[in-house]
Amino acid sequence: MASILRSPQALQLTLALIKPDAVAHPLILEAVHQQILSNKFLIIRMRELLWRKEDCQRFYREHEGKEVEGQKVALGTRMTVS
Repeated sequence: MASILRSPQALQLTLALIKPDAVAHPLILEAVHQQILSNKFLIIRMRELLWRKEDCQRFYREHEGKEVEGQKVALGTRMTVS
């Protein structure tokens, strides 16, 4: 892993948000992690967060006024972030 972090290319970071129904099932969550790793991504850090409605509204601000915004905010308020 140290050689990957010292490569001449800059390290690019990607945020993965895993939906609550996947996090609720350990086998599904493990399959998601394996899929990430098999696509040559590294999991540098992982944590769970419980978002407030305001957090979700700020995150999905670009979708404000669109039909899917309310659905995403409703889902996000019960979403665990990994």
